[in-house]
Amino acid sequence: MGSLKDLFFGSDTEREENSMSEELKNENAGATADNGNIIDSSMLVGDIIRQHPLAAQFLMECGMGCISCPASQMESLAEACAVHGIDGDEITDALNDYLLEHNN
Repeated sequence: MGSLKDLFFGSDTEREENSMSEELKNENAGATADNGNIIDSSMLVGDIIRQHPLAAQFLMECGMGCISCPASQMESLAEACAVHGIDGDEITDALNDYLLEHNN
């Protein structure tokens, strides 16, 4: 049986693996997909805004005024677009173009 510290915080090996996993995640946060897109419609709205703050204003101008509501933390961009009666593919493409243009 491990120590209480290991029970609550994981073993040294587990903490090291988690740390390495976090570093890889952070390195890849700003990367673009193979198709050149920064985001895709399956991403959560909250994650998109955290990774790309410029997306907030863009989405609000597209009719998604409630991007800060709790549902945005659990809804994909496609789901949020459907709720607002907006074409998800069109918004995803336009948002990618916007982010690519403004991230340089």
